[in-house]
Amino acid sequence: MKAVGGRHLCLLLIAAVVAACSCGRSPSTTAELSRDNVRVRVARVGFDDETGSHYVLLLDETESRELLIMVGESEAQAIMLALHGVKPERPFTHDLIRSIIGQTGNRVDRIVIADLRDEIYYATIYMDGGRYSIDSRPSDAIALAMGMNAPIYVNNKLFESASAPGLGAGGKIPDIARALGLTVEQLTPDLASCFGQPAARGVLVSGVSSAATKAGVARGDIVVKLGDREVMALDDFSRQAAQLKRGGTVTLTLNRGGSNRTVTLESSPAADAPKP
Repeated sequence: MKAVGGRHLCLLLIAAVVAACSCGRSPSTTAELSRDNVRVRVARVGFDDETGSHYVLLLDETESRELLIMVGESEAQAIMLALHGVKPERPFTHDLIRSIIGQTGNRVDRIVIADLRDEIYYATIYMDGGRYSIDSRPSDAIALAMGMNAPIYVNNKLFESASAPGLGAGGKIPDIARALGLTVEQLTPDLASCFGQPAARGVLVSGVSSAATKAGVARGDIVVKLGDREVMALDDFSRQAAQLKRGGTVTLTLNRGGSNRTVTLESSPAADAPKP
């Protein structure tokens, strides 16, 4: 999606929410969920080096279809923090919108990304059992949905698009690695800055199995060591994990909030999938 006037559009969205939440309610809007809409989740937030743009990767529940949408920097940061369960020190614009909605006794039912025109995606925020529908940029709608734990839907036809608008010809979705009940991705400088740790090095945990969760690993942790060996990149993590003896244990050093801590994991955990 083309990034234009993020701050101004966010303020307009606040005004729309305030109007919808006012005492003078508008007539009921029919907003039944279409069979053409597929529920998705935010799998990843990334940065395309070629275009210098941020994006959000959406996956359907079977992980067989994906949709990549370009977003602004502030929206990418808000979505990234929500994805990894990190609360910002000061509320973002989307946190303000969420507070306005919640404290006025309203709720967000869902958001639907339903159309693509002239390389621009269009979304709608549905509120109060379909009583209100608010036009929105997908980036703002996704950030709001993440903060309010509201479901996100995409119309079927958008998965059939030939390519993701805005992604550079040489750009690609970053690789991930899976081992030890974890899904990790490379900690880029951009991601590190989102977490307030621009100097951090390692791989970012984006998915955690139930066994790893019980051991103390959480989304948003940064793996800096596997055993006594440093982890600087995905290849380091994959190679070192592959060399572990089956049935043994390994100690991970994690950076969380700027402080290091250690956890112990089985080298061949039960086959429960990492949870996003």
